[in-house]
Amino acid sequence: MTDDGAARLRAGLAERYLAAWQLAPDGRSRDDDGALALPVRTRAGEPALLRIGPPGARAEHEHLALRLWSGRGAVRLLRAEPADRALLLERTGERDLRALPDLEACRVLGELTRTLARPPRPPFPALSAAARGWREDLAGAAELDARFPRRFRRQAVANLDRLLRDELDTALVHQDLHPGAVRAARRAPWLATGADPVLGTVEFALVAALWPRTEAAGHGGALAAALEDRIEALSLAAGADAERLRAWALVRFALAAREEADRPTGAPHRAISRLVQLCKAVQKGG
Repeated sequence: MTDDGAARLRAGLAERYLAAWQLAPDGRSRDDDGALALPVRTRAGEPALLRIGPPGARAEHEHLALRLWSGRGAVRLLRAEPADRALLLERTGERDLRALPDLEACRVLGELTRTLARPPRPPFPALSAAARGWREDLAGAAELDARFPRRFRRQAVANLDRLLRDELDTALVHQDLHPGAVRAARRAPWLATGADPVLGTVEFALVAALWPRTEAAGHGGALAAALEDRIEALSLAAGADAERLRAWALVRFALAAREEADRPTGAPHRAISRLVQLCKAVQKGG
């Protein structure tokens, strides 16, 4: 299905659930990381957000994680129809964590990551299975060496070997909690606006908070210092192990480079160059 076709499908589903759930539009719809998000009011007049998500593993499990969190650290789930990826969510304000200085945002993200961590339970996907697959993929990705330094690919494999020696599926965590995914709300200073759940570790989850908005830090020593400050802030706030966070960061940077290298020729060059800088910088802190 084309992007336009998918957008029309989501718009049609939104119309269906406006009627089925007796909702009234209360603002303009927006794109929310591939989902259609429409401010609405319920039949009782309460503000809410109707969200029609794109296909994928997140859509399959998001409503389950939100129900488990039950509004603690994340928006409340009011209604759900998983088959159509339709969620009715508590509505937040428009201000997100990008309004805060970097280290203050890291503190909030670390605290939220710790708050959202729950005892592991099915049916959420397991980090250990994904990590084994990533290890095999990176170990055999010699073709990546023409665009991404071999030493970082090999270091990512070595990191995975070391990380896989420990239990990885220790908690239900949000694996994509970044500044744009957290907004101010009336009942709490900050809430996660959705869920991308995995059974993993807090250190793995924190990487999503580590690398947004790094362009302003520059490169070389300045970037290394900025990453080190963020690692410290995130680790302290979440009660996490800084060394494991560094190890997972390099793994996720290498995986991102692998993904970028598969894009059409020419498009990923700048992104891969930035990922190389991040790999260098995160190692300097180690």
